[in-house]
Amino acid sequence: MKLKIILLSLCGALSVGSCSDYFEPNLKGNVPEDLFYENLNNLRYALNTAYSLMETEKYQRSELLFGEAISDNCWNVQDVTSGEIYDILNFQFNTENSYILERYQVNYEGINKVNQIIRSIPHVKYRTDGTSPKEIREVYGQAKVLRALFYFNLVKTFGGVSIQPEIPELSGLVVPRSTLEETYAYIEKDLRESILLLRKQRYQLSEAGQISAGGALGLLMKVLLYEASPGVDLPNVDKTAKWNEVVEIGKYFIEGQNISVNDLLKFDSRYTESWDDASERLFLEEGTTLETMMNAQDVVSSHSLSKFDEIFRISGEFSPESLIEINQYDYSGVGINEEHGWLLNGYITYDPESSILNVSPTSELQSQFENDPRELFTISDRSINDYYKQDTSNPEIGWFNSGNSLKFCKFYVFPSEGSAKMRNYVVMRYAEVLLIYAEALNEVGLSREAVDMANRVRNRAAELLDDDNPNKQYQTISAANFKPLSYAPYNITRDAILKEKRIEMAGEGDRWFEICRLGIVSERMKYLADNPAVEPTGQTRVRGLHFKKGVNEIFPIPQEEVFISNGVIEQNFGY
Repeated sequence: MKLKIILLSLCGALSVGSCSDYFEPNLKGNVPEDLFYENLNNLRYALNTAYSLMETEKYQRSELLFGEAISDNCWNVQDVTSGEIYDILNFQFNTENSYILERYQVNYEGINKVNQIIRSIPHVKYRTDGTSPKEIREVYGQAKVLRALFYFNLVKTFGGVSIQPEIPELSGLVVPRSTLEETYAYIEKDLRESILLLRKQRYQLSEAGQISAGGALGLLMKVLLYEASPGVDLPNVDKTAKWNEVVEIGKYFIEGQNISVNDLLKFDSRYTESWDDASERLFLEEGTTLETMMNAQDVVSSHSLSKFDEIFRISGEFSPESLIEINQYDYSGVGINEEHGWLLNGYITYDPESSILNVSPTSELQSQFENDPRELFTISDRSINDYYKQDTSNPEIGWFNSGNSLKFCKFYVFPSEGSAKMRNYVVMRYAEVLLIYAEALNEVGLSREAVDMANRVRNRAAELLDDDNPNKQYQTISAANFKPLSYAPYNITRDAILKEKRIEMAGEGDRWFEICRLGIVSERMKYLADNPAVEPTGQTRVRGLHFKKGVNEIFPIPQEEVFISNGVIEQNFGY
């Protein structure tokens, strides 16, 4: 049974004014007012509001639009319509586009929410009310991961951004943009510190939905991957060192090799504060030193691959594969009018009467699945497989009359499962981290180990063809035609890992940023321009045609932000 803690009644108990006033942040570069929480319950309530932001339509729509819909994985109904989403899909937007503003604002809204938590930590009266430092550390760690995630969303989309100070300055001056390198360093520091604070084992049962150390480790590996990648312009960063740092964290998280606090934080080389000051600021356990070794076994034992044909079912939520998963709740029928409830479902299955965005797979993406059993659970054509007809003869997978007449079916909800609005929003899975680790191993010269790591994901897919798998009856693929990856030289191994990742993660909101960090976005947009899907309405697609290399890899800072800041927040090149 799905559980959701509704804490709306706590608003009246807060002594700092109304709930909406308290949590309404200044969304731009200006610093919010100086407010503090003083007990653990208020900290947890504030944390809940930050998680709840990720349930909203504005957040999830932004992730789908900027992470998947504009990529080479997708055609969209809106490719050939008009309006602001059409403008984004076809790179004909201006700096006043409301969806670009929405993405900027929603992530700064999240940053302001968690900054209120983080700056309150020293003011919590834990010694008098029985609250333990461990409880504070766990909230502190989750706030740091969420802040890192929100900044990561921003830096991938806009480049270097304004880093908001935890303690507001009395002057209230606008904070200028940090460089790309400075922004990544800030994100990385938050994640490294959070790993010291978070619970090592994953949260389960009524506590499920909170981020544990596994989520922080997975996100840290992804951030390091981006810093190492050729499409991320960091001229002062040693890319080889970043690949080695991905491997270092992977050895701890995936292979169970202990790591020292100093190696985790890179304290000696990156910090200017003393260790005593840092350990006090982080509420660390008494006796923790830079030489303290962090035992990896609790983290390693908490996460593993689950069955591919179960992880996207409602019954498969909060599985050991889940690293960051946002708990959704269907509020309909309880008298609360909330814009929550896995709203991406409407954009993927597409209701032509109400959906403002509809994504569908390209035939080129489908071709990557040749002889791959994961296709059954990822992409459907008009001849819907009997797998989806177990509950009904007419499953509502979507509207096929667009693009290549294909639909993503990874997130289909069987009628017997309940409401689609109950489906959780999965931000990161263990399978993605295994493939990140595989890519890094190959980059540091360990190609055989890289293939072995990627085959952990591929071998999981092969289980879909086992005779004892009840869904094998719906497969049209022979097990003999689906083989593990073979050992090969660097380039072949790299291409195989990246293809495996594209297949495994298809439709999960990350492909655009993937091709950007690989430095291949321009050629992939040219491919779309040269190979447009024929729209049944006869309208012409221009996806990729207007993409400007050297400009459109990132989006413009919203003009409203530049204007309000009197130019302190500078515009990106080309806009």
